This record gives sequence, structure tokens and C-alpha cells, in this order.
Amino acid sequence: MKRRWSELFLGANVVGPPAMAAWVGPPTFFFVVCLLLALGAGCGGDASPGTDAGGGGRDASVLVDDAGGADAAGPLSGDECGDVRARRLVYYGTPEPTAMPLTDGQVLAMVDWDGCSGAFVTDEWILTAAHCGIRVGRQACVGPDPANANVCFRVAQVVDHPSGFDITLARVEVPASSRLPELRPVPIMTERIDESWIGRIAEAAGYGRQETGRSGEREFTAQPIDGFERDRSGGQQVVINGMGERGVCFGDSGGPLMVLASDSTVRVVGVLSWGDPSCVGRDRYTRADVVVEWIESHTGPTVVDGAPCGRITPEGDCRGATAVWCDEGTLASAACGDGASCGWDATAGGYRCVASDPCGGVSAEGRCAGGAAEWCDRGVVRRRDCGACGETCVRSEELGGYYCGADPCDGVDYLGRCDGSTAVWCAEGMLRTRDCRASGLRCDYVNDRVGYFCTR
Repeated sequence: MKRRWSELFLGANVVGPPAMAAWVGPPTFFFVVCLLLALGAGCGGDASPGTDAGGGGRDASVLVDDAGGADAAGPLSGDECGDVRARRLVYYGTPEPTAMPLTDGQVLAMVDWDGCSGAFVTDEWILTAAHCGIRVGRQACVGPDPANANVCFRVAQVVDHPSGFDITLARVEVPASSRLPELRPVPIMTERIDESWIGRIAEAAGYGRQETGRSGEREFTAQPIDGFERDRSGGQQVVINGMGERGVCFGDSGGPLMVLASDSTVRVVGVLSWGDPSCVGRDRYTRADVVVEWIESHTGPTVVDGAPCGRITPEGDCRGATAVWCDEGTLASAACGDGASCGWDATAGGYRCVASDPCGGVSAEGRCAGGAAEWCDRGVVRRRDCGACGETCVRSEELGGYYCGADPCDGVDYLGRCDGSTAVWCAEGMLRTRDCRASGLRCDYVNDRVGYFCTR
């Protein structure tokens, strides 16, 4: 019951996922799928995978499952059309965490996508799985009641990993704390885990189907780390083992796996990709600790109160509606609410919660706006027209924010071009290539969403 995306993509023989695809199958099978929905398995109408926030994308061939998901990682079983994949969820879990010392506010950071799960890792950004197919406009819900995630946020931006790993960032339209002030994000793991972690206990969370057949209820399960693997895209995964007693199951895809870091804080080390069909076996999580640089290029530096300051200075900066700064060698933060916003505070000599932001929402890190770089310099908005200088707006690690610099893609845009049999395009500020001949294909223009890529 699988079809390749290329067979569904507007009739084009494209090796890679489209912006949208619709499953069409026998009425009898559709009835069975929707019967499973009634039991909590999901009949996903909004679960098409993608590789960029705009809906198009280039990637290796993936397979569509009958509930609307996609296989972005490893196989479970096979049929005449290829590998079969199922979504995951918590079996024999607990309503509260048992191994990780999550605060009440961090428990609220667990996200229900109505068919997938995730977690707020900052006040504005959710980490989840790419195969969940999150799109702009999708609703992410949380809430104090484990069985009723009724505080929802609209997704404003989606960023899939540029190498096709099964991990995605989704930014919501307003900070989570603006609607649920007690919510506290669970930051990502910024130190690498290795084989010395095998045997340590980690804790998973999700809203998927339970052993009773119900779903849509927040649950946790603590299990030992069992090993490390790679999926078909090359993404690194950490494996946990329910040892036949507990685990994740259908509907928990994208849910977080949490561990204790060396500073004793709880961190998200991965998101659920795929696992054992028994729901009580070995489950694979795409690792966040190996893609920290990519995550932080969108979310900004990871902020954990009491942790070392890293790149954060005493002046600090704004992370959405949260002010972060270095206080005598340790990180400090404050979620701005009750009419306040994060901005320059002349009295404090840094970025704090203020009644009126003199920079009008532009942070010290800045942004790209209309071909120009804009940033807040101690209460004054600075602007540099990059195009007038023959440059482009880029994020500078050296300067700690956005500024004008050389075009990293040397004039190549997202639609790209063909260099002989090689497709060349620009994505996430990096020049990317694909040798079509190596796959027995040719390089050609596909359409205005995909651009130049490998086709038959």
C-alpha cells in the first residue's frame, strides 16, 4: 500500500518529496484506516513530509504510509511495494516523569500535533520529527490537563534538516509563555553522548496510543539507552529498549527523549523516528546533540538558567519574548509578560524585560529584512544595505548576529541550475549538489517549487 513520492508528484518522475501528495486507495482499505483512527492510530490528513518551510524540497526517495506519514528513516517490515513504517507511541507509560527531574513547567512543554508529538526547546521553537510533515499553519497544542492539550499555537515557520535527517524545527507564531505563562522549555542537549551512555536511563514522552487503545494523552516512559545506529539518510540515532515491558508506539513520532546533562539539567537528546512494531522493544531517536550548530543557527544559543554563559554576555539578548544574559558567570533569563517585552534597558545596561522596547522588536542578534541587515545596538536600530555593497545578508558566527557578507552560494538561488549531470542549488545558506548520473538519472528543471534536480 505504499507509493513513492515521485509517482504522486504531479506526474513528474522526481526523486524527492513534493510539496503535497494525496493518497488514493481502495475504499475498503480506506475504511480500515479510518477505523484505526477511531482507535487512536490516526488517519493523518496533515502529515505529508517535506524538506523546507516553503513546501518543496529535494531529498532521497521516501515512502508514504497509509495514514499519511512518511518513511524518513528505518524499515519495520516490507511488502510488495517496499518498506512499511508505522508511527510510534507510549505503552505502559506514566502520567508524570519518573526518571527525569522535570519541573511542572517543563512537563507542559510536551507538544501534541494530533498524530505526532514534540517538545518546546525554547519559548518559540518546537523540536519534532521530519516525517511528521509539519507545515506552516499546523496547530501545536499543550496544556495542564494530560488528557486535554487545549492551549494551541499556529506554526509560523518550519525548518527541516538540510541533509534530510528525521528532525525538524517549528517556530510558533507567539511565544509559548504568552498563552501558558507557567510553561518552561526543555533545552536541547549541547554535549555529545557516546557509548559510555549505554545503560543510562533516558525518558521519552508523547501523546500516542496507549495499551488501552486510547491516544491523545501525555505520558512518559523511562528506559535504558541500548546503543547507537544510523538511519538511511545518514542521521545518527540513539536507541532505547523497553525490554518487552514498555515503550513508544503509534502517534509518538517526534516526541522527545530526555537525559540528564553534566550540569544536572534535563535536556532533549533526540526525537522519535521509528521503532519496534511491538511498542515494547527497541526505539530509535534522531539525535539532537550531533546537530546543535544547525539547531542553534535558528533558535539562538541554548539558554539554561545557572549553566555556563557560553556566548551570552552580561548585556544579553532577546530570544523571542525571553531576555537572556550572563549574571556573574552563569546564565539568567526572564520570560517577559504582563505587557512587557524584551528590549534594551538603559538602566540595567542590557537586554531585559521592558515596558517599551526602543528597538521595536529587533534584537541584538538582528535579522535580514529586504536585503538588509538590521540589529539593535544598545537601544538603537542599525541597518546596512547589503545589496548596495554587492553582498548578501548572512548570519556571522564571528559577530554573533546578522550582517552583510559574501554570498555563500555565489549567486546560486534555491531553484539552482545544472552543471552537466549535477544539480546545484542553495539551501539554508549553503551550496548543495546532487550527482544525478550516479543514480542513473539526469539533471533537469522540475518546476517552480523544486527547481533543477534529478529526474528520469
